[in-house]
Amino acid sequence: MYLTRYKGVLAGAALSFAMITGCGSKNEEGPQKPTTVEEDKRQLNQTRTNLFNCVKNIKDGQFMQSILNTVGLKDGDIANEQWLNDVTEALDLAIGDVEVGPDSRFDFAHYAGKYTWNPATKKFDKTASSDIVVTFPSDPASTKNNYEFTITGYKDDKYQVNAENVYLPTAAKATLTKDGTQLFRLEFAGSYAKGNFPIPQNITLKFSLAPHDYLVKVDKITNTQFNAIFEMQTGSDCVTAFNGKFTFANDDYNNLSLHDDLVSVEGGVKKGDLAIKGSWDAKAYFKLSSDKAVDVNPTFSVFAYNKDAAIGEFRFKDNASNGRDLMVFYKDKTSENAMVYSDPFISDLKGLLKPYFGTDVNDWFNKRAESNGSFSKKITKLKNKLSDWVNSK
Repeated sequence: MYLTRYKGVLAGAALSFAMITGCGSKNEEGPQKPTTVEEDKRQLNQTRTNLFNCVKNIKDGQFMQSILNTVGLKDGDIANEQWLNDVTEALDLAIGDVEVGPDSRFDFAHYAGKYTWNPATKKFDKTASSDIVVTFPSDPASTKNNYEFTITGYKDDKYQVNAENVYLPTAAKATLTKDGTQLFRLEFAGSYAKGNFPIPQNITLKFSLAPHDYLVKVDKITNTQFNAIFEMQTGSDCVTAFNGKFTFANDDYNNLSLHDDLVSVEGGVKKGDLAIKGSWDAKAYFKLSSDKAVDVNPTFSVFAYNKDAAIGEFRFKDNASNGRDLMVFYKDKTSENAMVYSDPFISDLKGLLKPYFGTDVNDWFNKRAESNGSFSKKITKLKNKLSDWVNSK
């Protein structure tokens, strides 16, 4: 609906929201005296800097650097593309068509085995294993299989969707190591309701992209309310958490439509001295016949706080170009465009990514950007290749 008309400012809103969650140390000094608007602005700018440092730490982390080296990504060119094609196609042949059987069940035991890259034959040799283990070189020049990817502990259970049996995963673990050092780790556990639809009771996903640890958790409050948590648990300038409650009109999830059934979203983020609390009346929003700021603003409420004192409120404002700007309305009644915080961050981010992705990054945050760059074509090709592999031809 009108969300598409806001895609420019929504990007800024997301960045501003993330920016406010990215820094600060825990305040344990008790009540604080009210802050001035200038102090609030300095805190927001410092948070923007810390958020950029967080992104840089992720980029410089062991996981991301290893993946970038494996791909051979530089100036928007994938230097190792042909080698990656050869390895993935050989793995496709060794594993065979990945399919689900009757009742949409993934037969883990059928695909279990250790698949070892053989540089002489350029194929994967399979030996017996109760897990799925794949060993292969980390780049074309490597003389040993120093990557090891493992999936283990896979479990599932039978549920019903639209009166048909389906199997859903209830547990799984995965790791990726390089030269014995863990780069990636994943642990999944899920439980669902029995009945006409497998409503999630509890979903927990823990994963690590070295050196950072993450947590995603979804818990059922009632049949129509769910609580979601996302935490980035480690990493310099990165530790943060988000908590949100999602409410639906009914529990007929076989016929779910977000447009018709999502009632509201409430969320909060607190990080050190900075906090955001907000809510969105989705039911009222989707009934709107206008996308003017005066109509949209009453459907959401987002406030920012510094040391428990109000910084101000985020609201849309119509502009002269028949568009909408996301504004920060400070506690002293002054206001400014939220892009004063998001634009410098985007500029820094482009500079950080350009050595890898080339000049295409200049268009990534431009809603008029065309996806016709050489790298974009290669990403599309790799995406299609992955899709073909997952769907087993």
